[in-house]
Amino acid sequence: MLDEEERNQPSHVDQQAGVDEDPANTYSCIEDIRISQQFIQALKDATLYNGDLSDEAIATLLNPPEESLELDPESNIDLFMCLRLFLSGINSAKLYDPTIETIRTRNPDNEPLSFYQLKRRIENLTGITPIIRDMCPNSCHAYTGPFAKKTSCHRCGEPRFEPGTETPRQQFYTIPIGPAIQALKRSYKTAVEMDYFWLRATELLEEQIRNGVIELVDDIVCGTDVLEAVYNKDIGEHDTVLMFSFDGAQIYRNKASDCWISIWIIVSFSPIFRYKKRYILPGSIMPGPNKIKIVDSFNFVGFHHVAAVNKEGGLPVWDASRHKKVVSRLYIVLATADGPGMVYLNGLVGHSGKVGCRLWCGLTGRHKPGAPMHYPVLSKPDNYHVAGCDHDDVPPHIVRPIDKVRYVASLRRVCNARNQTEYEFLRRETGICKPSILSGLPDGTYLGIPTMFPCDIMHLVLNIADLMIGLWRGKLECSKTSDSVTSWPWAVLVGDMWQMHGLDVAQSTPYLPGSFDRPPRNPAEKINSGYKAWEFLLYIFGLGPGLFYGLLPDKFWKSYCKLVAGVRLIYQRRIRTKDQLPIAHQYLIEFVAEYEALYVCRRADRLHFVRPIVHVLSHLGPEALRIGPGIASSQWTMERNIGNLTAEIKQDSTPYANLSQRAVERAEVICLKAMFPQLDEAARKQETLPYGSINLGDGFVLLRAKDSCAREVTDSESTALTNFLEEDEECGPENIPNNWIPMVIRWSRLMLPHGQLRYKNNTEFGDVRYYFRFDISAGVTRTLAMVSLYSRPDADLLSASSGTLWSCKHQGGVAVVVVNVKDIEAVVAVVPHSTRILGEEWGDRVFVIEKPGLDVSIMAGIVEDIPDED
Repeated sequence: MLDEEERNQPSHVDQQAGVDEDPANTYSCIEDIRISQQFIQALKDATLYNGDLSDEAIATLLNPPEESLELDPESNIDLFMCLRLFLSGINSAKLYDPTIETIRTRNPDNEPLSFYQLKRRIENLTGITPIIRDMCPNSCHAYTGPFAKKTSCHRCGEPRFEPGTETPRQQFYTIPIGPAIQALKRSYKTAVEMDYFWLRATELLEEQIRNGVIELVDDIVCGTDVLEAVYNKDIGEHDTVLMFSFDGAQIYRNKASDCWISIWIIVSFSPIFRYKKRYILPGSIMPGPNKIKIVDSFNFVGFHHVAAVNKEGGLPVWDASRHKKVVSRLYIVLATADGPGMVYLNGLVGHSGKVGCRLWCGLTGRHKPGAPMHYPVLSKPDNYHVAGCDHDDVPPHIVRPIDKVRYVASLRRVCNARNQTEYEFLRRETGICKPSILSGLPDGTYLGIPTMFPCDIMHLVLNIADLMIGLWRGKLECSKTSDSVTSWPWAVLVGDMWQMHGLDVAQSTPYLPGSFDRPPRNPAEKINSGYKAWEFLLYIFGLGPGLFYGLLPDKFWKSYCKLVAGVRLIYQRRIRTKDQLPIAHQYLIEFVAEYEALYVCRRADRLHFVRPIVHVLSHLGPEALRIGPGIASSQWTMERNIGNLTAEIKQDSTPYANLSQRAVERAEVICLKAMFPQLDEAARKQETLPYGSINLGDGFVLLRAKDSCAREVTDSESTALTNFLEEDEECGPENIPNNWIPMVIRWSRLMLPHGQLRYKNNTEFGDVRYYFRFDISAGVTRTLAMVSLYSRPDADLLSASSGTLWSCKHQGGVAVVVVNVKDIEAVVAVVPHSTRILGEEWGDRVFVIEKPGLDVSIMAGIVEDIPDED
C-alpha cells in the first residue's frame, strides 16, 4: 500500500484521468486507480531534465548535427570495414575482436576499431543509448515514476538491491524513440519517405472537401478521426506520427519465459515501408519469467520520453530532404495490443465484463444465472430473468459509436468511488477499471481515449476460427442437464468425418502457390499443436467455403459463407467505401444475427457460445472508416517482430539480458542503414533484378528460365494468338499472313507488382501455360501470356455462398486465350472439390481461392524468393 503522504498528494490530472481539476482533491482511495493517477501525473510533469537521459544525451537531442552524414569507403576504410563486420552478424566482442586480430595479422597497416571503440562510435553516430531501469526480480513493477525511490517491491516486498549493495537484482531496457527519428531524418531517402503521411493527408482532405467522401480507404491516414486531427492542426507537416504496439511473448515453448515487448511503428512512412523489419523500432524489453503486475511502471519510461520531447515544443531534427532543421512533435495515433495486453493500455475491464467491448461501445452483456462471466448476446433468452441482464433484444445493425464525453463522465465516477464496494459496482456498470496512462501525454499529441485503441484483426482470425471449429467439432462446453452435443445439427466434424476433412485440407497444399506462404496443415492432427494464425486464415477464410460445402448443413454453411465474405472484404488493405465497405458490414451483421439464431436459439445454457469476438465483427466496418483498414493496425507486425527478436537470442543462460541487447542493436542497425545506405546489402540486393530477367515496368518482371530457341505452338495456341493480334491496335487482321505458323520463345515465370486475370473487362481465372514476347510491328513488342481459362462459376453456388465459392471446371485446349501480362492481377489457387464428401461426380470440378489480403504480404515484407538461374 502507498503511505499516507502519497495517498493525500494533490491531484492535478485532468478530466481524462477521471477527477476534477480542483487541486484540493486527492488521489482515489482505490489503490489501482491511485497508482495509475500517479503515473499519469508524473507524465504530465515530465521534462527532459527529470527523466533518464544524461546531460550529454539531452544536449545531443536538443542540438542534433545540422548535416547529413557521409561515409566514404575509401577515406574511411577502417570504419567502413568495422561497420560491415558488425552488420554482417559479427556483433559481439567474442566474435569481433578475434576477427579484427586476424585482419591486423594480414594487414598490419590497418587501424580497425576495437569492439568497445566501435560500440561507442555507433552510439555517437546513431544517438541510440538505452535507458536501463531497475525492476522487481519477480516482475511485479519497475522502479519508475512514483516507485522510483522505493527500495523494495510495492507488491511482493522483495528487495530492490542485492544484500548489502546497491546492485539492482533485475533491470529492463527502454530505447527512446527521439534519437532514432533524428537519425532517420538525417538520411535524404528516409526523410523523403517520412513525408508520406502529411502529403497523403493533405490529398485526402482535399478529396473529402471536393467529393464529400473518401472513395478508397487504404491506410490509417484515411480514417476520419485521423484526418480530423490533421484538420485541427494536432498533426503538423513536420510531425512524426507513431503507433505503439505492446504484447507478451514466451521466449521458450516448454518453460516459463514470460516477456513483454513494445515496439514503435512509424506511421509517417508509407505502408510499403513502415511494416518492414528495417523500420520497426524496438521500444522496451520487459523481462519475466513471471507475469507483470503494474504494466504502467514499465511503459512509463518510453511515454515519459515522448511527453518530455513534446513539452519542449517538439524534437529538433535535421531534415535531409529539406536541408534544414525543423521541429517535429511526436504524435501517437494508435496504441495496439491483443485482448489480454489491451486492458493494460486502455484501462477497461476486459472481455468478460458486463460492459466488455474493447471499443467501449456500451453494449450490456448477459450472464447465466449464478455465473459471473458476461457474454455480448443480443437476443434475450427465453424464460430468462437475471437482474441487470434481462433487457430487450438489441438490434444487430445498431453499432454504437465511441462517445468520449460519456467516457470521461463514467471514468470520473469510477475514480471518485468512495470505497471498494462502490468501486466494484461502478466498474461493473461502466466497464472501466482505471484511467489509461496515455492520458498523461500533453493534449493534442495523441488521438484520444478510448478512441486510439483499435480492434486486432489478426487475433480475430484466431479467435473466430477457434470458436467455429469448436462448435463444428462439438468441443464447446455443453450443459449436462439441459443440452446435448448429439442434438447439435452443426457438430459434423466428429469421428471419421473429422479425419477425412483433415486429409482434404492437407491435400490442398500442392495446389497452393508458394506466394501463399505457409499452407494449412492437417487440422485433425495439428490444430492443437501450434497451428498458426496464417494457417487458420487460409483454412477458414480461404479453403473453407469449398471444403465445408456438403459437409455443413446448408443453412449453417450459407451463414458461415457470409462471415467469410465479410472478413475477406474487410481484411483487404484497400477497401472501396461506396460498395465494398457497406457490403462487408452487411454480411458481418447478418452473420452475427444468424449466429445467435442458429447456434444459441435463445437458450440461456448456450450464452457462452457468443464469445466477444462475435460482437467485434459488427465493429469492423465502422472502424475501417474511423481509423483505416484493420490490417493496417493489426498485431501481425508485432508478432513478426517478436519472432525476429527472440530468434536472435544467443545465450540461454541470460535470455532477457541478451534479448535486450538484441533490441538495442536492432535500433542501431536500423539507424546505421538509414544514414549510410551503402551499408545495407539486403536493400541493394532487393533492388537488383535476377540475372536474365526483363523489367516490364509497373512492377512486372519477366523471369527465367526460358527456351533456348523459338518453338512452334499448338493449333489452339496459334488460334488464340491470331485472335489477339487481330484485335491489337498496332497489328490488325490485315497484317497477319495467310497460313502463318507462329513460333515463340517461352518464359516460365512472371513477378507481379502485388505478388486473377482480367480479360475483356471480366474477372476470369486460368492456368498460364507460358509467357512470351512478341514483336507486333517495328519497335512495338508485347509481353504476353498463353492462358487456358477455367469455366465461368456455378451461378447457384456463387449466389448461395455470398460470392465466396467460385466453383468451375478446367476447359483445356478449348478455351485458350492470349493476354497482355499486365492484365494479370494476382496469383490464385485452384483446389479440387472433395470427392470424399461430395462424391466422384465432383471429380472434374475445382474451386478458386485468392490469397487473403494479398497486398498485406507486401506491407509485411513477405517476398517470395526468386532464385537466380543460369
